Amino acid sequence: MKKILLPTLVMLVAFFVTAQVPQALNYQAVARNNAGAVLQNQAVSVRFTIHDGSVGGTIVYRESDNATTNAFGLFTTQVGTGTVLQGTFTGIDWSTGGGKYLQVELDPTGGSNYVNMGTAQLISVPYALYAANSPAGATGATGPTGANGTAGATGNNGAAGSTGNNGPTGPTGNNGATGAGGGATGATGPTGVTGNNGVTGVGGGATGPTGPTGSAGTAGATGATGTNGLLPNGAAAGNTPYWNGSS
Repeated sequence: MKKILLPTLVMLVAFFVTAQVPQALNYQAVARNNAGAVLQNQAVSVRFTIHDGSVGGTIVYRESDNATTNAFGLFTTQVGTGTVLQGTFTGIDWSTGGGKYLQVELDPTGGSNYVNMGTAQLISVPYALYAANSPAGATGATGPTGANGTAGATGNNGAAGSTGNNGPTGPTGNNGATGAGGGATGATGPTGVTGNNGVTGVGGGATGPTGPTGSAGTAGATGATGTNGLLPNGAAAGNTPYWNGSS
């Protein structure tokens, strides 16, 4: 079997300032044989192991990855995106003391017959993963108050709320002090102008109709005819001469 040399192990960790820190480490290396010639366009398999605290420390994460070299023997992969063999990448506690160490194993044929290529400490860049979950730092000093912005347009009036309940009647207040007596009686004012006579009222109602005539009463009995008297001839004063038809 050819001896594979990895004289160049370039750890590229790209943690862009975004809303969420990517849960992966970029890994790039060149595969060469024992003569120093690069392995061009060849499928390889890599196993990554992260130890806690030291080179031989507790294994906190392990995965395997497949990659293909280019014409220069270069291959690139990401630790944290391969087939998980132990632990979880997101469960790594990057804040523990002693640091983390990355062990790299390679099978140039793309199988699982790995050759240990060495272990190196992860220095500072991966600790952006710790920053994503680290406790908040002390609150900084309050900056100066900015200028007031332009007042916005007045919003529409909200709907009138329902009428609230009447509050309880307050206690009756004390009677106020009696005021001083009235002032002197003022002078009598001048007599006003006599008003115009009012309009004469309408007369009484119309005369009612005449009642019906009553029935005629019964005629009385005819009295006896008296004796014809004689008028003396005008011998005495005041008598009127009268002829009685016989003398």
